[in-house]
Amino acid sequence: MNKVSTTHKKSGVSNIIKLIIFDLHGVLIEAKRVHYLALNKALKSKDYFINWNEHLSLYDGLPTYDKLNILTEKKGLPIELHEEIFKNKQKFTTEALANIVPTPHLQTCLSMLTAEGYKIACCSNSIRKTVLTILSKLNIIEFFDLILSNNDVTNSKPHPEIYWKAMSIMGCSPEEVLIVEDSPHGLLAASRGNANIMRVSSPKEVHIIIY
Repeated sequence: MNKVSTTHKKSGVSNIIKLIIFDLHGVLIEAKRVHYLALNKALKSKDYFINWNEHLSLYDGLPTYDKLNILTEKKGLPIELHEEIFKNKQKFTTEALANIVPTPHLQTCLSMLTAEGYKIACCSNSIRKTVLTILSKLNIIEFFDLILSNNDVTNSKPHPEIYWKAMSIMGCSPEEVLIVEDSPHGLLAASRGNANIMRVSSPKEVHIIIY
């Protein structure tokens, strides 16, 4: 089996990787703006709107309820509106993601990694329905040995629970794991999980992990 070589964020030591864990949004699909627009549409009132810079610096990568809790704290969003906003946000997100099409380079990347014997997982702060829908529409769900969503953990990213759980289920130590992330919250969770980390700025960069 060929090696996926990477540098450990803390030690700088090159390791042999057995498990590669991908975040979803911003890594396997470019959907930051989809979530941004869907949430603002669900909020309705301009009093609570999030601007793009706010989204990237504070909300990007967080589950919807965490975003709503921050909005309550910082902008006075009434807690009693959370459930309605959550439901509408999921509705608008699903509608926006309806036209997803497969990405050839991503299919090739995952196919090659699987052929080389690597285990593949997806760990996302999104709800399970969203994760499964996107992976299916991208036509890559068959490559994943494990899929974990926000529904599968008690603590969402930036807590490392979802990564700890994936490592435990797959029987791998942090030194044997590469986490591919993009958002500040996801990267912090990966760092706290003590695994190897690769930061990407978009799904187009994912193919560079094969070399």
